[in-house]
Amino acid sequence: MGFFETIRYTLIKKDKNIEIRQYDVFLLASTKTMSNKQFDSGFMNVFNYISGDNHTSEKISMTTPVVSYEEDDQLVTGFYVPSKYDKTNVPKPTSEHVFIQENEASIYAVIRFSGGWREKNFKVAEERLRDYLNQNHYEILSNRIIFRYQPPFIPGFLRRNEIAFKIKYT
Repeated sequence: MGFFETIRYTLIKKDKNIEIRQYDVFLLASTKTMSNKQFDSGFMNVFNYISGDNHTSEKISMTTPVVSYEEDDQLVTGFYVPSKYDKTNVPKPTSEHVFIQENEASIYAVIRFSGGWREKNFKVAEERLRDYLNQNHYEILSNRIIFRYQPPFIPGFLRRNEIAFKIKYT
């Protein structure tokens, strides 16, 4: 999926498949739905937004990753908005189910893994990342965030997935 724009970051530290990254401010076109374990709820809401269901009827380039996290018993699913947009020029959604969120510049700890989008796979990676963060005395500042880089038709063993936590880094 190398031909899609990806959220930019600066690598601070790498330890095998775990990275500490600095992300600058970025936008997500997101939707909230009742939490489920498939991590696909709301995908079509944001897909319709980038397909032109916005106030300018502008088609927005596909990007990676699809970002998912749970918040207040709801699943938030978001598409990274291409870097040519900022909060002043991003097309406004026409759907009440889509919102634009600005993510502040932050440091994230990220673990990369392959496999299908199953809770078991996410949990194994999450536990490894939590163990690493605890052993290295990093403070976790967010809920678990899932980054998915390939579409569902790509076999699981070829998929790039990541679990991330916003952390305090000094």
